[in-house]
Amino acid sequence: MKPTPYSRPNTHIPANNLPAKLSNLTNLAYNLWWTWTPQIQDLFATIDETAWNEHHNPVKIVRKTSAARFDALVKDAEFMGAYKKACSMLDKELSRSTWLDKKYSQYSDKLIVYLCAEFGLHESLPIYSGGLGILAGDHTKSASDIGLPFIGVGLLYRNGYFKQEIDKTGKQISVYPKHDFSDLAVQEIVDSAGKPITVSVDLPDGPVKIKAWLCDVGRSVLLLLDTDFEGNSKKSRTITHQLYGGDREMRISQEIVLGIGGVRLLKKLGIDPDAWHMNEGHVAFSLFERTKNIMIEHELAFEEAAEVVTAATVFTTHTPVPAGNEAFSLPLVDKYFRTYTKELGIRTTDLLHLGLLENEDGDKYFSMTILALRLSCKANGVSKLHGLVSQKMWSHLWENVPATENPITSITNGIHAQTWIAPEISELYDRQLNGDWRKNLNNKKFWQQIKNIPDAELEKTSQVQKQRFIDFVRTRLKQQFTRNKLNKKLIASVDNWLDPDTLTIGFARRFATYKRATLIFSDLKRLEKLICNPKKPVQFIFAGKAHPADKDGQALIKRIWEVSQMPVFQGKIVILENYDMELGRQLVQGVDIWLNNPRRPQEASGTSGQKVPINGGLNFSILDGWWPEAFDGTNGWEIGTEAEYEDLKMQDADDAASLYEKFEKDIVPLYYGNKNGRTKWFAAVKSSIATVTPVFNTEAMVCNYFEKLYKYAIDRNKKTNEPDFAIARDLSVFKEILYENWPLLHCTSVDYAVKKNQLTVSAELYLGELEPEDIEVQLLYLYTKNGQELKEKFTLEPSKGKGSFTSSYKLEEKIPSHLRKVQPQLRVVAKHEETGQKIELGLMYIKDIG
Repeated sequence: MKPTPYSRPNTHIPANNLPAKLSNLTNLAYNLWWTWTPQIQDLFATIDETAWNEHHNPVKIVRKTSAARFDALVKDAEFMGAYKKACSMLDKELSRSTWLDKKYSQYSDKLIVYLCAEFGLHESLPIYSGGLGILAGDHTKSASDIGLPFIGVGLLYRNGYFKQEIDKTGKQISVYPKHDFSDLAVQEIVDSAGKPITVSVDLPDGPVKIKAWLCDVGRSVLLLLDTDFEGNSKKSRTITHQLYGGDREMRISQEIVLGIGGVRLLKKLGIDPDAWHMNEGHVAFSLFERTKNIMIEHELAFEEAAEVVTAATVFTTHTPVPAGNEAFSLPLVDKYFRTYTKELGIRTTDLLHLGLLENEDGDKYFSMTILALRLSCKANGVSKLHGLVSQKMWSHLWENVPATENPITSITNGIHAQTWIAPEISELYDRQLNGDWRKNLNNKKFWQQIKNIPDAELEKTSQVQKQRFIDFVRTRLKQQFTRNKLNKKLIASVDNWLDPDTLTIGFARRFATYKRATLIFSDLKRLEKLICNPKKPVQFIFAGKAHPADKDGQALIKRIWEVSQMPVFQGKIVILENYDMELGRQLVQGVDIWLNNPRRPQEASGTSGQKVPINGGLNFSILDGWWPEAFDGTNGWEIGTEAEYEDLKMQDADDAASLYEKFEKDIVPLYYGNKNGRTKWFAAVKSSIATVTPVFNTEAMVCNYFEKLYKYAIDRNKKTNEPDFAIARDLSVFKEILYENWPLLHCTSVDYAVKKNQLTVSAELYLGELEPEDIEVQLLYLYTKNGQELKEKFTLEPSKGKGSFTSSYKLEEKIPSHLRKVQPQLRVVAKHEETGQKIELGLMYIKDIG
């Protein structure tokens, strides 16, 4: 195993019945690399096929298999051969040369810490709820694949999110199973004496102790915090029970444990990251603890220490609507941080201002997103469109800066291909493609080979996957109906529900109202004609959870259930309960079309649809999230247009009409083909695979994060820390002077002339106590060409001024012909060589020149 830039903590693993010759089964079971390595999955299935099919949990198999069974396996030459091969594979994976080694070897010892409230790694480790967690899990896996030194920090939930049951009336029932951590792929972190290592945080009711568990994910590591143990009060023990459960006091307590407790754990373990990645605002309290540590250790003022923290921090926002961003009432934050602010050496009001948000109604809150944006050197949305939406939504943080120019950028989400790919199509790629597809995930040219796969091979593979999926669906439905004591005749009929030869549409996601799960039900008569066409039928499979407090979302589930039970739709529309990673894999591997119809632009990314193309399916989606970047007219279909509506009813009506029309005129005819076969359908499938797979995967995504965000933060962190934090001290003073003087800055005169192709500009500026090197003076041209908004910029240079109280700037330049009649703007932006981006400082002065 390669050395890491930190010392691995000591851990404790529960006892088992493994003989010495199979001792490395522990390493295989406790490293979630098996979740994307089929050979290791097959190995555990061989040990106990029944247990494997029931829970897909190697740790349970290792712990609960009898000594007699293991003794028998030791004598099984075929099994021992597979076992030794699996052990060798893991050893090679942990020691091989990686993308980072080959391209950025100077960063191979730079540690990235990634904080997130949930991680979706596998259904056997239920510490996720939906898209945020699945993305975090895929991110962690790909960090391992490309060789980033990477530690994730999260919470280990005793009950997880919730297990969903749907009763016989379509009502969602929330069930909270109590997980035994000894059955999970986590190891308790202990000291040299074998005792649990703990840290604590102070809450209004008293101190809360926190212990931690380690989870290996390939070469990546997760540290998971836990308060549910003896020594804590009954109330404190419940802090890490439910993901997104409880009231606002519970939520802020969880986020203090995660943010502040997570930083304290890392410090106690001697782990000093080179860059910090906050994945959503839930973890932003970590910024306060990091700032406090730097203040104490290096005798810096709060503002100076905050500059050090900012230099090493990047932030990803996932939420495209203001109401969806985490925020707390000001009295609640005051209650939980009044004592803590004294430790920071600041007033509580200073802390509250760092996250202050006022909504349109005049209500004021503490926004975790605003806090994260203020104290990060880089921030991003999760698709290009979401980046633009986020720039607009948070534009008030950068005074006078046009929204499209503020520092929020975007890196589009992807998927961990090896986690989500079906075994059948994986084997097809192995047979048909020239080279290992796993080593060519980002190679667009490689994936063009898809077009050479015979249609018959693709069709055969698709049908096998589909039949497996339908068998899975029937089994799940019968279990659900039996539990609900439905009619035995109905239960027996489930074996005839769904048809692998029928066009199959999947719709599965969190049941928030903006995702419009029931849009397809807008016209039931038209839907009936679509579904019940005797020659070209269609079938729909739904799945998804609504938050236990979201009554509107639960009403959508009930409506889908009711429609699915109408005699005309029974067996052709089904809704499955408990949408988890297992069901998610089955869905994306078994459907022909992935349907996605949120209200634009409220879908940040929508990564579920990205999992379908590599499995041979197609997307049919609103042009929202990632789909506008991927859709090219040959690889799927769009619903509606890119228009944004004020009248939501009109938007729903227009999108529903588009949805039906595309199904009727394009999708259904293409699927069933004509007398010449289904050539056009498979051309679309191949285009989908070839265009989506090499672009929208997390290997490419994490490489982007490293090159655009992590690398910058690592470099800036190093520079800011040396020597003696001089840059942080200087930047803190500079900002104080800048914010005092910026309201005084203005242009006292400007001369602008264009003669033929020669441009001459001179400007006089009053700067107050600022120096000319503190600003950049720009001439900006904004114009439209072919419907696109374009801009061109020139920079004015300082020159000898007219008077001692103003500063002069001048520009002499040849001007392109297309700009001669465009009226420009004179813009002044603050700058500092260490801020990276001039507009990071959030100040801009604009004067129109007319």
